[in-house]
Amino acid sequence: MDEIMAKLYDKEVKYQKEESKQVSLWQDRISVAKKEQERWAEQSGAKRFIQEYKGNYGIVFQTRNSKVPIPPINDVFAYVQSDIASTYNRDPYITVNAKAGSVRGAAFWEVILNYYWRVLKNKEELEYEIIDKDLVGFGWHKVGYTASSVGVGDSLKIEDESIYSSYVSWKDVLWNVGSKRPPVDCQWMAQRIVLPLSEVKKRYKNAKSLEGTQSPDVTDDTYKKSTQKDDIKVAILWEIWDAQKKEICLIAEGLKDRFLEPKKPWPPYLKEFPFLMYWDFVVPESPYPMSSIAPWEPQILEKMILMGSAINHAKRWNRQAFVKNGTIDDNSLDKYERGDDGAIITYNGDSADIKFADFGQLPTDFYLLMDRIDAQARSINGQPEFNRGGATKTQTRTVGELNLIAAGAKGREDRKIDRLETHCENIARHLMFNLQGNFDLESSVKITGDTPEEVIQALGQNYDPVTGMVTFSPEDIKGEYDVDIKAGSTLPMDKQNRMRVLETILQTVAQATQQGPMDPFMNALIQQLLLDYDIKGLQEAYEISVAQFQKQQEEQAGQQSIEDQKVGAEAAKRMAQAKQITVDTAIQEQEAALGPVGRAQVEKYVKTQPKKPGEKK
Repeated sequence: MDEIMAKLYDKEVKYQKEESKQVSLWQDRISVAKKEQERWAEQSGAKRFIQEYKGNYGIVFQTRNSKVPIPPINDVFAYVQSDIASTYNRDPYITVNAKAGSVRGAAFWEVILNYYWRVLKNKEELEYEIIDKDLVGFGWHKVGYTASSVGVGDSLKIEDESIYSSYVSWKDVLWNVGSKRPPVDCQWMAQRIVLPLSEVKKRYKNAKSLEGTQSPDVTDDTYKKSTQKDDIKVAILWEIWDAQKKEICLIAEGLKDRFLEPKKPWPPYLKEFPFLMYWDFVVPESPYPMSSIAPWEPQILEKMILMGSAINHAKRWNRQAFVKNGTIDDNSLDKYERGDDGAIITYNGDSADIKFADFGQLPTDFYLLMDRIDAQARSINGQPEFNRGGATKTQTRTVGELNLIAAGAKGREDRKIDRLETHCENIARHLMFNLQGNFDLESSVKITGDTPEEVIQALGQNYDPVTGMVTFSPEDIKGEYDVDIKAGSTLPMDKQNRMRVLETILQTVAQATQQGPMDPFMNALIQQLLLDYDIKGLQEAYEISVAQFQKQQEEQAGQQSIEDQKVGAEAAKRMAQAKQITVDTAIQEQEAALGPVGRAQVEKYVKTQPKKPGEKK
């Protein structure tokens, strides 16, 4: 018995040593990856761009005894907000096509994915990702399934389970050094999770000895001054996805000898990392895409310096003066340099001891240079000022030139929209993986958005038109399917776009009606335009108008058929009457030609002829 216990003890000790070795290895890997990320964030300007987005540019003019901040021109904020508005204004419409599944299954998936997209509020999550993408260079999104359980063994019971689809901060995702295209070629990826220390100790039994640390969002000075540090202590966890071993492990900073919980295998339905990167500008040979601000930040700073110089010229430099030593004391000089309103400046001597410098008017070159800088920035970022609600300066001041500028910017906008739609497709695809792998009972979803009629028809009896609910089972959604985003479905439909579409439709309808009945192709085209641009009121009115026109055409066709029948019957009657008149006339003419003797001979001849069967005499 002792020998058995000794072997078990040795086995336990060996396991603990191996676990401690693995935890230390992961701690070291994450430490190296974290340092590399921080180095890149400093060199690339990612941290600086975030501060500039908040209006903190840090440019000052140095005076004799102080630094005067330059008023910021926050083009960074304007660019990012305009990018959000022009690329993701509405929830996308997800379409699904059967690959190795059924058409009916594709209809189910189309309803399911659009429902979960809205329920999980992906629109709010993606706005954070667009901001990260513009300022830092990339954003992260994570899709997964979570479940909590109570009990053990046969009494194990799932207490809560759910699908999540959420934004992850760029600071909270690391990967192995050496990767060039994360997450595609990563060997492992890790997500930082910050939780209250008390919650972690309650959830994981291995965290009893964990001491915790200050939150990454709390400064050292704030943490030192806090008297109740236990209230703000947190545990920093790292959820690691090992692609080589297909394992998921969880470690905590400060806990170097054990995992927080036993390692778990990857979900069998997931063949790739759950982290999805969203970017616009890739950098060759670098795993970090480039910020949208980096290429034209120098123009922003230079314009601010020019504007600051102009403001200072108007406020301070045109008050520069030559003062005889000892005429004004240092305190009064500071007031003068700062330009304090209502300041009392005392001096010794007379007015001859003070002479003001005359700088004249602000040179016109300032305005020319600022216009040139704006033109350079516009050519780099591809976003005209009118996209931000500003005025775009042109040479000819014509609508035609503005249209050319808008057309040039549209190509870049379309590319960004395509990148966003690709990102949305990847999110929807991962939602499908997780839903397909975790649905084991009959479920129901509610139709949301503008679901096409053919999709509703394919659902059959599983769709309740009264409640709008669609019921399905795991068997209904089996198979492989392709996920796509309806092109342009995320774009804003503002009044200007609606008026442009309406004008086109009215012109088309007017031309078509002049040529007779509406061609089926034109009718379908107009209906599709109204559907794509979400002009519901006009769409319903147009459908009613088409139905009324078709009914009127049918009624007119039926009335015309009755009239044609009447005319035909009347014509036949008249023809018969005409034929009868012609026969009677011929008989009379023959009788007149034969005379009485001839008629007697004919009657005699008829009477002598044998009768045919059924013929009356």
